[in-house]
Amino acid sequence: MENSIPTTKYSNVRPDWAFFLYFTGMFCLYTHTIIQLLLQVFIIGYVLIKKLGLTGTTFRIKTNTIKNIFFLLIWFGALTVLLFLSTKFWAYSHITGSRTMMGVFRCFGIGLAMFLYIDTSEKALSVMQSFVYASAIMGVAALVTTPTSQYFQAGDDGFGVALGQQRNGIGAIAAGMSVVSVYLRRYTDFKYGNYLSVFFVLLTIITGSRGSLVQLLILFVLIVIIDKDLFKMMTKIIIFVIAAVIIILMLRNIPILYENIWLRFEDMFATITGEKIEDASTKGREFYKEIAFNMFLKKPFLGWGLDGFTCYLRDNPYYKGYYIEAVYSHCNFSELMADLGVVGLLVWYVPTASILIKSFKYREYHPLIKIMFFWLLSMIILDYARIPWMTHPSSYQYFLAFLIIIFLTNEAKIIKRNIKQNSENALETTEGHNNGQSS
Repeated sequence: MENSIPTTKYSNVRPDWAFFLYFTGMFCLYTHTIIQLLLQVFIIGYVLIKKLGLTGTTFRIKTNTIKNIFFLLIWFGALTVLLFLSTKFWAYSHITGSRTMMGVFRCFGIGLAMFLYIDTSEKALSVMQSFVYASAIMGVAALVTTPTSQYFQAGDDGFGVALGQQRNGIGAIAAGMSVVSVYLRRYTDFKYGNYLSVFFVLLTIITGSRGSLVQLLILFVLIVIIDKDLFKMMTKIIIFVIAAVIIILMLRNIPILYENIWLRFEDMFATITGEKIEDASTKGREFYKEIAFNMFLKKPFLGWGLDGFTCYLRDNPYYKGYYIEAVYSHCNFSELMADLGVVGLLVWYVPTASILIKSFKYREYHPLIKIMFFWLLSMIILDYARIPWMTHPSSYQYFLAFLIIIFLTNEAKIIKRNIKQNSENALETTEGHNNGQSS
């Protein structure tokens, strides 16, 4: 697009080694609490050293950094405070050994470090590159440490459990990185982006996570249909249809894919439509949402507090004659409704919506803004099947998406303002010239 951010502007951006080490350690050694703590101290120390400078006498914080930190405070910080206050004043009950509060607090602490360190679009993309590479290593580690018999599987021995991860969490990362890595390859110094994209697509399939496969589909559909060039759009649609036919044939004719993906989706749709209960997981998730909504109606303002949904299920394990396991609701909308009510929903989604709208408004100024819009939109849609603030990888995805969008759209705003100013100056010059001729 003419008068947009130059596509070569970020061609020299490379990964940040410190964040690469941090993300890799957190993703692959998550079960080791001491290692977690050391990694977090390491990355916070790294950020402070970078900000203090070599002399150690000045603490340089840009104005835009202060604004971004303020945004983080009214979004993730407010969520953290709400959860903490609920434990003191209105929580329904508590879970022995629950790490939810500590996990959210630590995510917030790392979020502060990231929002403090990242003060340019180049740094945002650099840390994003580090995240992608670390995600790839997590994927390889999950493939190596999971017995092949547990590929596509959940449970105590399921995919990625040896790393302290879950298949849905790994799938959520892989689905997003499958398209983000391609765009990083195109517009930054990210040499293996295209190969990593193929790897992440395969990894998403192997996790067996239906939500992640749906997110992958959403991303590809968005990339195909939102294109102003009609010829390019039609070409993409034809390629997409051919690819879809090939994938469907593979799912129907390759036994392992048929049993673990095709049949599971078939059972899920049969359960959702009410034809018959073929999928206990899907039925349970529908029950979770119903229970959460009923809880919301009873306490709509501030909800039932930290872990309120899980505690309520623990004390009321039967619903419509079925035994319901006491777990989280598997849906960010219902979890926030039940635990933090209207206030929690507003705290999370008003800032999120503002960033999404901003990225949509400026999406034509650079392809990286457009793909960030697609990525964030797909994550918000899949909040229907996930709770992002309870896990480190998912929280970091939101942090990075927000930061990249903030800095890229800020640059787009400057360009837009300059275009407007130049147009006004040109108009004034023309009018002055015309007035002179009239005289």
